[in-house]
Amino acid sequence: MNDNVRGLNLAKKQAKLLGYRLKGWNTLRKDDKACFYRGHHEELKDFFSKENGVVLCNDVCSVMEVLGHESNPDQWRLFIDSSKVSLKVALLHNGNRFSSFPLVHAANMKERYESMKLLLEKFKYDEFKWK
Repeated sequence: MNDNVRGLNLAKKQAKLLGYRLKGWNTLRKDDKACFYRGHHEELKDFFSKENGVVLCNDVCSVMEVLGHESNPDQWRLFIDSSKVSLKVALLHNGNRFSSFPLVHAANMKERYESMKLLLEKFKYDEFKWK
């Protein structure tokens, strides 16, 4: 089913309708399910780059604009999360009214001074300016 949806380049509503009709015509088993993938990332992918295993947001203000958020630094805070296998940097909304969005994801990088300095320099934290 999913291969057919992709092959026909159907929109989400059209794919759902096709799934319902195929089930109604008994051409699919009752337990068959169709998954519908969202493509929200497509409009944001130009604001990110990948270099040496590090995915980085190049233009935070433009991402906030596309997401419909106000660029007010008093409303957002920087969050850094590390594990044994990766390091992530994201912006969190102070009131938790909006979802967070990632700024940096670095696989195979640990939270050390050198790593943090490199990542903060990469997305120009010192020059970080709001519109």
